[in-house]
Amino acid sequence: MTTIKDIAREAGVSVSTVSRVLAGHRDVSATTASHVQEVIDQYQFFVNRNARNLKQSTTMAILVMVKGRHNALFASMLEHVQQAVTATGHTVVTQYLDEDGNEVAEAERLVGEIKPRGVMFLGGDADHVASSADRIGPGCPAVVLTNSVAQAGRLAVSSVTTDDCESARLAVGHLLSHGHTRIGVIGGNTERSTISRHRYEGIVAALDDAGIEFDRARQYVDTRYSLGCGYEAAARLIEQVGGMTAIYAVSDIMALGAMRALYDLGRRVPDNISIIGHDGIELASYVVPKLVTIRQPQEAMAVRGVSLLMNHLSGELDAVEELVPVDVVTGESVRTI
Repeated sequence: MTTIKDIAREAGVSVSTVSRVLAGHRDVSATTASHVQEVIDQYQFFVNRNARNLKQSTTMAILVMVKGRHNALFASMLEHVQQAVTATGHTVVTQYLDEDGNEVAEAERLVGEIKPRGVMFLGGDADHVASSADRIGPGCPAVVLTNSVAQAGRLAVSSVTTDDCESARLAVGHLLSHGHTRIGVIGGNTERSTISRHRYEGIVAALDDAGIEFDRARQYVDTRYSLGCGYEAAARLIEQVGGMTAIYAVSDIMALGAMRALYDLGRRVPDNISIIGHDGIELASYVVPKLVTIRQPQEAMAVRGVSLLMNHLSGELDAVEELVPVDVVTGESVRTI
């Protein structure tokens, strides 16, 4: 049987580092954490360890699936979820997976092993939920945060989210109101992510309403939700979009990476190029210039999501979809032209 020492030896790190990665601590660098997680996944150590530890308490466990290991929005939301769940007398089991992974299929596997009372998804795909087995639903209630699963039509599977299409329209509208018409977009994969697809639809709709053509091949860079990918995407937009005056990054992490790329390329924000992000993570307020962003109410979504899950566990099986409003956090990264 694989032990934590085996994982540490294979990953070339200390046992304490592996322990911190398993616990989700933030004091491990992203590169090291990613490498250790790959070894953990390879040996399925994380799952097996949880199964052993929870043998005596699975009936009070809530499984939290976090889609994306480097998603700053979910990191903040997870803290609020943990606090709210703990207040109900339940324990929290957290599992991270790649942003392109099938969170429901992974949850089904874990439900069979640790038998939690319910599941919360931080990020999720309606198609995955709709095709899930009966273990997700009446047999194991679930709530999805940040994405709608209403069309899945499953009992005891609810969602708390924002309107991603309208949120993206708000972001682009903010740029348009400041005179920007030549806009580049750093977005996600619209084939694999419903959130990315809905935000793309909002972008196109806002520009279409303004009578502005959008050349996806040049003005939209499909990438992953990370600092490095945001950096690389911004550099590509500089090459591809002549006369570009603004960038909309569909996540703040992408936007922060893009800001560094622009600095390295000799462009100043907002003097040469304006930029707006999406999510409203805390870090966005502390960078220079302060990032303008679309804020999702992270704590309110987390608390309401836990409340809905507890309602399901009490016997209320009707699915609920709640849309929460977003707002623009003003900053210093967008100028009027």
